[in-house]
Amino acid sequence: MAIQGVIFDLGHTLMLLDGTWAEMFAHGTEDLVRFLEVREPGIDAGALAQAWLDRRSEGFARARDTMREVTAEETMRWCLARWGVTDPDPALLTGAIDAFFAYEEAHWHADPEAVPALEVLASHGLRLGMFSNATYDPLIQRLVDRLGFRPWLDPALSSASTGIRKPDPAAYAPFLERWGLAPASVAVVGDTLKADILGARWAGMRTVWVRARADARQEGGAGTPDPQPPAMPDANVERLSELPACLLAF
Repeated sequence: MAIQGVIFDLGHTLMLLDGTWAEMFAHGTEDLVRFLEVREPGIDAGALAQAWLDRRSEGFARARDTMREVTAEETMRWCLARWGVTDPDPALLTGAIDAFFAYEEAHWHADPEAVPALEVLASHGLRLGMFSNATYDPLIQRLVDRLGFRPWLDPALSSASTGIRKPDPAAYAPFLERWGLAPASVAVVGDTLKADILGARWAGMRTVWVRARADARQEGGAGTPDPQPPAMPDANVERLSELPACLLAF
């Protein structure tokens, strides 16, 4: 069956990170502390920021096991409640989260071949969408807009918005429903064999692995590599410029 739709991963697939995750965490934590010191001077900002990092780490582990997302909002509410703020003002809740992510957000940039590849695929009549495992949907939506992907991706979803995390094949159900396509006519393109490729194969979709990004550590940490690949893709590419020819050949 010819490919009629393509679901992209976002981080390390359509966009690349200019820096290391250690840098993102360090700067994000400093920015969170500064925000809290100004906004809530009665709170031990350093201790809360450390609790935030610890709770996020626990959340990543739980989300990987259950394939259900633990959102940034849920984590920040828990942290604020520990310091007596049980019903935080929305400006405090979102401001604290945005402060933590601001440095990271500024360091994502579009792969220079991403938009040209999307343009070619759209010109062939393919439906295009995006699903990202992420804890904070507002960040994902802002990046989709800033990096110029919005005109091509419909829908653009995250696990933070749907609650379902890849590789659960249910993550892809909204695309099939909106597009009215059979799983075998849809391909998933991503950089991780487990989240992207395995989940798509479970869903009965075709798969393309962006192999050059396979060593890009995800935010939650890659952990110990699997002794055997969790799933083998139908095809792989080294760069996004190769993608249209690859997909159109299926």
